[in-house]
Amino acid sequence: MRHRTTTIALAVTAAASTAHVVLSERRHRERIALTAARIHQRLLADQIERPELRTMWGSLEPLDEAEQTMHLHRNAWVSMWELMHRLGLMPAAEVRSAAESLLTSPEGRAFWKRVREDRMPAAKNRREYRFHTLIDGVYQDMTGELLHAR
Repeated sequence: MRHRTTTIALAVTAAASTAHVVLSERRHRERIALTAARIHQRLLADQIERPELRTMWGSLEPLDEAEQTMHLHRNAWVSMWELMHRLGLMPAAEVRSAAESLLTSPEGRAFWKRVREDRMPAAKNRREYRFHTLIDGVYQDMTGELLHAR
């Protein structure tokens, strides 16, 4: 009986240690994601405040300065929603609702049309892919335009 109790105690300790390591790793990845998101948001803010920094994005060239500013601002919002969804802070229904708000205007739909084919393949995991699928689903519902396979 004593041997069995020791075995159970060791198994419980091992399981708890494993769970702790897994959760620590997950928290570490989330902290890294948050740090990267802060940097990304700061870079976008810099480009909004200083139009000369936008020249690095050739895709913005055809847009006038006001459109470039709004493109970057929309991108900042979508990036924030993506992170919130990834961290479980923004459920699918809220993503769809935010996408509907974003895509209600012709300018919002033009933004998504410009970025949609690049954002989906850039998804690094299932959750990011699902996020883009949710937004693109709203876009498809509004426009009837399907995403072209690459």
